[in-house]
Amino acid sequence: MNFKRISIEDTLQLVAQKPVLIFDIRDPQSFAVGRMPRAINVNNQNVADVIESSDKTQPLIVVCYHGHSSQPAAQYFAAQGFAEVYSMDGGFEVWKLSQAVES
Repeated sequence: MNFKRISIEDTLQLVAQKPVLIFDIRDPQSFAVGRMPRAINVNNQNVADVIESSDKTQPLIVVCYHGHSSQPAAQYFAAQGFAEVYSMDGGFEVWKLSQAVES
């Protein structure tokens, strides 16, 4: 299984169309300061539980700071059996900017 890269525009459209999983792999402190709606903070301590409890048929968007670390993480989740996996280009920082523009 492989993942696909997804733009912020396509991410926002996908999230508006259907239920998706959003795994935020940033550190817990950054996640606590700001996150995408419905995002789950995934780290080394909870990754096994998150994988076990997640619906692997739902699209999964992996988010990091700038869209670089999310790519190997997305590949990992695809290898764990998630059917439709995306790495969001630009990461949380681009999402944050997109929200500021909408405001």
